[in-house]
Amino acid sequence: MLFPKGVNMEQMGIYQTAGYNAAIYCRLSKDDEQAGESVSIQTQKMMLEKYCHEQDFPIYDVYADDGYSGLNFNRPEFNRLLTDIDDGKINLVITKDLSRLGRDYIQTGYYTDIYFSRKKVRYIAVNDGVDTNKDDNDIAPFKNILNDLYAKDLSRKVKSAKRQRAYSGYYISAQSPYGYKVNPANRNQLIVDDEPAAIVKEMFRLALAGNSTVQITKILSEQKVLIPSFYKAENGDTRFDRYSNGKSEDDRFKWCNATVQQILKNQVYAGDMENHKFEVANYKTKERVPVPKDQHIVVKNTHEAIVRHEDFDKVQELVKMRHRPKKHEIDNVFKSLVFCAECGSRMTFEIKSRKYLKREILICRYHFRSPEKCKHYNYIYYEDLYNTVLERIQKVAKGIESGELMRSIRRQAVKQNKSDKLEAEKVKINSRFAKLNKITKKLYEDFACDLLDPDSYHKMLSEYQQEQKQLTQRLSIIQNELDKKDEYTENLQKLKDTIHMYLNIDKLTANMLNQLIEKIEIGHPVKVNGSTQQEINIIYRFVGTAL
Repeated sequence: MLFPKGVNMEQMGIYQTAGYNAAIYCRLSKDDEQAGESVSIQTQKMMLEKYCHEQDFPIYDVYADDGYSGLNFNRPEFNRLLTDIDDGKINLVITKDLSRLGRDYIQTGYYTDIYFSRKKVRYIAVNDGVDTNKDDNDIAPFKNILNDLYAKDLSRKVKSAKRQRAYSGYYISAQSPYGYKVNPANRNQLIVDDEPAAIVKEMFRLALAGNSTVQITKILSEQKVLIPSFYKAENGDTRFDRYSNGKSEDDRFKWCNATVQQILKNQVYAGDMENHKFEVANYKTKERVPVPKDQHIVVKNTHEAIVRHEDFDKVQELVKMRHRPKKHEIDNVFKSLVFCAECGSRMTFEIKSRKYLKREILICRYHFRSPEKCKHYNYIYYEDLYNTVLERIQKVAKGIESGELMRSIRRQAVKQNKSDKLEAEKVKINSRFAKLNKITKKLYEDFACDLLDPDSYHKMLSEYQQEQKQLTQRLSIIQNELDKKDEYTENLQKLKDTIHMYLNIDKLTANMLNQLIEKIEIGHPVKVNGSTQQEINIIYRFVGTAL
């Protein structure tokens, strides 16, 4: 096929061998190293450079991700490679084999079968004989599946090895618990770190003396005891620098209740090794999920204890007694739903006693920890919140059932989205697109017949392409707005279907609230003309707004 003089064949997606800009991509994960595979970055680089030299492929750049799993496609060098492809700098990608590109067969298949094809990029996996310029690539999908199965099998083997080490009583966590350090002579064993160990002993002594975790937290803060993260950072553990950088002097000694609870419940301080507290639920996402307490792997007397077993067991009993529900406590139906409007913290349920009067309240505890960030003492009486929420749900349910509220919401949504105007603009843009396609086709025909000189052709083509690009961007924005409207209408119907079940309610339940409400924001109480006023903002599920 002959092309008119001045036509850029690269823009038309037609490449010659001499026109390639090759990218060498190398990857090595920690799992590959553990498996003993001979795939070092340097080995891959040397092999692929030799291959490019033999095939006369000029190398644009080398991209190497060291220490990144093949299941994770968010790799710095891989992202740089994609950027260079998008910028038109590369039209050939070469790897040692398909597994270097990735081990997730769905995502790897996306790049080999769709992405590279759309970008007019040739892909070669040397050892697997995969070349997207050839028609005999039927084996590639099966290779991707095998690579994915390999990653799954490797994950299973790593899990099995870790579990065996746990049953052997080895310490296998990434960082040592407060009060201990890793034995330099044996990385699988803990030894006592004297300075923080003395603090741990004092915490258990205070707990045995009847102090609550809140009281222990206050004592440690007042005595200006360094919190664990600052202690580790100041003793050379750079992993904790991010916790200490930018913090104030007071933050160094600001203990929190959760840390004290965690230490008092950790069996490691009794000299026992407790492993398998978390596990990876999915080998692709690497998400860690907690393991039930009765499935933890506990090996007794693996290292020097900081507290005696009997003292540790006694503290566990005291902690359980403190957290045992009292007979007079009511069932808090708002659990995990109520937040402080000022700082965004979840508000906690408490019972306040004054002489013979007990009242349940929800209170923002963050105000007491950081009054400079949450400036107002924010609370609401449980009874007041209960009655307000019940009344509002009844009102919304009746409004939706009658159709009045639904019509009002839809009118507002239509007003905000201006969907009719957007649809009209969308039709107009599509019409202009069709016209531009005809114009560019006619333009090329005139150029091919020498009716246009190259300079005029390229100038006019560039202008039309720029207009098409702008229209594409605008069309994308319009479509997103229209999709939001459709999604909002669909979610509104879901809310209607859900709230219909609670049309004639006379009391609230936790299940009902969790079905209907995303969260409740409480403003701090203020005095207006002698009476207390308080803003209560209910954010409903599905629509994500107040009604």
